[in-house]
Amino acid sequence: MTYPASLFALLSALLAIAAASDIARHRISNEVAVAVAVGGLSAQAVVHGMLAAGTGLAASVIVAAVIWPAWSRRMIGGGDLKLAAAAAAWVGLGRLPTYLVSAGVAMGMLACLAYATSSLRARSEMRGNVVALALGTNVAGVPLTAERGRVVVPAGAAFAVGALFALVSGGTP
Repeated sequence: MTYPASLFALLSALLAIAAASDIARHRISNEVAVAVAVGGLSAQAVVHGMLAAGTGLAASVIVAAVIWPAWSRRMIGGGDLKLAAAAAAWVGLGRLPTYLVSAGVAMGMLACLAYATSSLRARSEMRGNVVALALGTNVAGVPLTAERGRVVVPAGAAFAVGALFALVSGGTP
């Protein structure tokens, strides 16, 4: 970890608030996402310099661009997108691959848990969605929301875990 303990504690608290809100209410407030983004860019500038703040901003833009198609297809929520991009400001370009891979692993684990706790009908619809996506066809009109026994994957929680893992795993920001 390349941030002082106080800054890491601040980030951890903000990400915990976002993750808890995502799990409990399926919403991440704009205020939390903005606090994470401003805190990340400020921390980068103060601790590592303005160039690092620039890499934090670049990482945020890259993450937003990578996740945008999933958001536009309603596969993740807008709060998830904003939190993912905001957390990337703390991570920077140097740790971006670690962030994305660890968030993906966390999301896969949460998806398995959501699948296992969904109703039988919802699991059947989910399997149909996966097949449709794999074949490159449109997902049938099955909502990607918490209805009809479907448990929603809290993607924001996965991005929070990914960001913290990327920061504690080391490397340059």
